[in-house]
Amino acid sequence: MATAGNILVRGGAGSGKTTIALAKACADLETGRLGAGGKALFLSFARATIARVAEQATATIPRELMARIEINTYHGFAWSILKSHAYLLCARPNVSLLLPAQARDRLAGLTGAARITEQRRLFDEEGLIAFDLFPSLVAELLEAVPLLARAYGGAYPFIIVDEFQDTNADEWRMIVALGRQSRLMALGDPKQRIYDFKGADPRRFDEFIAAFRPSEFDFQGENRRSAGTDITLFADAMLTGVFRPQPYAGVTVSQYGGQSLRPLKESILRTANRLRRGGDWSLAVLVPANVLATSIFEYMAKAEHGLPSYPVELLVAAEGPMLAGAMIALLLEPRDPAIALGPLALEALAAFEVGRSEAASAGAITKAGRLRKTARAVRERGDAGYGARGIGADLQQLLVAVEALVLTGDPVTDWRAIRALFAASQRAELQAVAKEARHMRLLRRGAQIEGRLAEAWREHGAYRHARDLLRAAVVEDQFAATARPHRGVTVMTIHKAKGKEFDEVIVFEGLFQRYLRPGGANEERTARFNLHVAATRARAAVTIMTPSRDPCRLVP
Repeated sequence: MATAGNILVRGGAGSGKTTIALAKACADLETGRLGAGGKALFLSFARATIARVAEQATATIPRELMARIEINTYHGFAWSILKSHAYLLCARPNVSLLLPAQARDRLAGLTGAARITEQRRLFDEEGLIAFDLFPSLVAELLEAVPLLARAYGGAYPFIIVDEFQDTNADEWRMIVALGRQSRLMALGDPKQRIYDFKGADPRRFDEFIAAFRPSEFDFQGENRRSAGTDITLFADAMLTGVFRPQPYAGVTVSQYGGQSLRPLKESILRTANRLRRGGDWSLAVLVPANVLATSIFEYMAKAEHGLPSYPVELLVAAEGPMLAGAMIALLLEPRDPAIALGPLALEALAAFEVGRSEAASAGAITKAGRLRKTARAVRERGDAGYGARGIGADLQQLLVAVEALVLTGDPVTDWRAIRALFAASQRAELQAVAKEARHMRLLRRGAQIEGRLAEAWREHGAYRHARDLLRAAVVEDQFAATARPHRGVTVMTIHKAKGKEFDEVIVFEGLFQRYLRPGGANEERTARFNLHVAATRARAAVTIMTPSRDPCRLVP
């Protein structure tokens, strides 16, 4: 609290790093270290973390001090700079966000230097900024325009950088550029590093020490999240592979038979039945992959084999649902006789094919290329009919059915009606659109999406510019910190769980969806870090379920 210079704090999940950082910001404000109008800035990666920190700060910090503490994600803060000043780098009057779903489409098949080159070309020539470019562009701006750097340094003389262990080289460059004008407080846990695949580096702490000569503090022995349990001890043991013979309080490791999801459902139902007796409660089911999360979501919704259906929340990657939603939004829009719908539908389907997976397969890229080639050919022929050569009977049938649909003006009803037409198609790609669109969760995000569509209908009697309205809502969603607490059962991957905490956690792996995959030492290290993060999301208890046919060798 008394330190005047830069600070580095190491500490595990629930060690109190955030609490002391906010207290430090208040102390510096009260003693006048931030000047008459300077703010303290708190940055973290996960929107869930930002929401939790904001809630904690609002509940504990006086209003007059809270007005001078800004809490944001790295990307949200970077975007606030870029949308105002990025034109200085590309000589374009306006820049736009290239949403992750769109980036997957535009960058499909590109890796390494070729991918970076294309991202830069999209920015320089089209003014489109991919998320991956945010930190490097901010650093470039602050380095190239000293006046701008001094202005931000004056506005934010004290900056807290959370989850420091997950910063990649570009994010580190941005932090260095900010640190030339502001004091920095870095918070991190070396044991929570799960973004090596994006460039996180264990040497980042040493680089911070060399660059900023901070006062160092170690909170590694503190645990306030799961006090009274041995969860953190067990999580640490998973990193080393050295387990004590005595049981770990609050930890259960179980092996299940077969490859059905029934044992998991039984465990969820037992745990939920026990937890719900105590009022508000939360249970996370953490899995290695989105495809397994979706399978669990669907299995829980079924009543079969003597087990009832049970509602669970599903958190999946947003790119597939967003692209599926964009295709439905296209078909909600009123028809313009001058614009052929067939090519637009083909192009939307092509974008969906390559954008719904994090890394598009060669087959998906080839299929998307054929769809776009067909779309160009239809346009060149000037054929506006759905029966144009190459469009395909299933897509023709869908478009005819949409044209015959009488819209009601209720966005939810109309959205579901078009989604049902996709689901009824015999074509696998169109069925996939319906499946992904279910996870768009119109009603939940819908306060924004549904409201904008309803307003368009009231004003025009049609869903004019539905795709633009959808995109605007998604852009807002990218930077919004959601304060909605998780209640009941939530299924997600570990990366989705970062920054969150729950009463209890079930860490589950299927027989063919594993945490430890073939690939040598790097894969094993990644699996150990992932399991460490998964276990430390729990406040009271964690259960690890692994198949008995081939149990995970990283747990006892």
